[in-house]
Amino acid sequence: MADQDFDPPRPRLGGAGPAILGIVGFVAALLIFSLVLVLLDVLPNPLSKSSRAEPQPVAPATSGPAKLAQSARFAKPGECVLNQGTDTKPDLIMVKCEPGSLEVLERKEGTTNVEECRSVPGYRYHYFYDSDLGDSFDFVLCMRKRP
Repeated sequence: MADQDFDPPRPRLGGAGPAILGIVGFVAALLIFSLVLVLLDVLPNPLSKSSRAEPQPVAPATSGPAKLAQSARFAKPGECVLNQGTDTKPDLIMVKCEPGSLEVLERKEGTTNVEECRSVPGYRYHYFYDSDLGDSFDFVLCMRKRP
């Protein structure tokens, strides 16, 4: 028998395989992009229960000389705050305890775990601060709305 030269078979480029891979790759990239936006707090977390909380009260207008608002970063149990921001980007300031304000029931130091508030009697709202300087500056405020 004589040696015959055979051309190797050409790889197939058509069919459903490349299209399916392209769609799967696109969907994966879209999911990764969405996850990054949620982690950067650009999009609300759809799995978070706190994103469905009712709106926080807004500070009422006061007459007289304006006072500089003190950050809730220094709030202690028994003191009150108001949210001048939104549920996803809160901006809490300390205020005089009046009906509608949020009273701090307990302050948990060194954590951002809001689940620790579940054991606090009367707890309904929470706020946490996650410091870039380390866990020792983190805290959670467990609060209730003043009647």
